Amino acid sequence: MPSQISSKQTDKRPAEENHFKAVKVFCESLLKDYQPFIKTMWLLPPEKNAETTVLIIIFDDTKKVDHVTVGKVRLHAIEHERKILEKYGVDLHASFYLLSDYWSLIKHGSPTTFCEIREGIPLYDPSGFFVPIKKLLAQGKIPGTKEAIHELISRSPTRVRQIERNSKARILEHIFNAFVEAGQAPLIMAGVAPPIPKHLAHSLETHFVKKGFLEPEYAVYVREIVKYWKDYDHGERRIHWAEIDGLISRSALFIERMGRLMESQKILK
Repeated sequence: MPSQISSKQTDKRPAEENHFKAVKVFCESLLKDYQPFIKTMWLLPPEKNAETTVLIIIFDDTKKVDHVTVGKVRLHAIEHERKILEKYGVDLHASFYLLSDYWSLIKHGSPTTFCEIREGIPLYDPSGFFVPIKKLLAQGKIPGTKEAIHELISRSPTRVRQIERNSKARILEHIFNAFVEAGQAPLIMAGVAPPIPKHLAHSLETHFVKKGFLEPEYAVYVREIVKYWKDYDHGERRIHWAEIDGLISRSALFIERMGRLMESQKILK
């Protein structure tokens, strides 16, 4: 079995080398006389069992390529296609386009054009026309192509996660601010300078809990939300919807209790 595989490989290699040489000779013959007018050339790998190999050749009509020159190049190509077939047994066919026409095909999303770019192998591209477009196509940066569509759908889960993450962050921020502002209000009413968030629980304990005006758990609530926010802000905690629901319920209880505390005349003494 190994000897059979080796035999097939050695039979295949000369054919590939012969094909490559034929393409090389053909391209060099065109570039020798018409290089200034040629923008880029690339090869379309022949399909399985296909007899013809196609080359795409783009004329740079920004350099005023006239129809006479185009005609001469076409005749030159036809003649050399015949010579290549006779000498190497390789059937080549050159497809010619003007740069402006091919660019229009790209802009209008021609499926055939994108297939030519997708499958193409660059042979001559000194100005960097073909290779960058091929890369953009592969990266899904050209709208309307299947690569672009796959890129869009592949980004969707990320966008959903980002929306969810941002929503949780905004909700947590509102909850945190609600706790802080509601806790500062009765302290201000009692003549105490509003403390920063990390000192809020201690101030509530000092001025209200120890005097019997407020149950201890409300200072605990403040301490927990401040720690929760700090851990999130430092990237040490992920927010979960179940926790958000609990914090919302607790914030409602806290705000209602701070309202009743402010209605009490005891804190003014």
